[in-house]
Amino acid sequence: MTVCLIDTTPGKGKEIAIVPDAGALSHSDACRIAEVAARRTDAVTIVIDFDQIADATPSAFARLVLLRRALLRAGRDLRLVNLRDRAAHLFDIARLECVLPCG
Repeated sequence: MTVCLIDTTPGKGKEIAIVPDAGALSHSDACRIAEVAARRTDAVTIVIDFDQIADATPSAFARLVLLRRALLRAGRDLRLVNLRDRAAHLFDIARLECVLPCG
């Protein structure tokens, strides 16, 4: 997993981009992402890049929903980008756009 700090619009805080390893995103991968997000309090927004992820488990998405809830309580947020293949299909079927912003 790759983690990059990105300066965003001045005055709006910083974003952390997390790029999971290629393949599938499992629940344990999502837990590792949550641990990184919790430690990196210098970032207002956590961006998870699914560019290399073709598949994701329902439990991985569930963990990301819980992560976003915790981040929102702390005045932070989570965003997913580059969803594709089966991961995007599962995201659509589960109607996760209501709880996990994508784009």
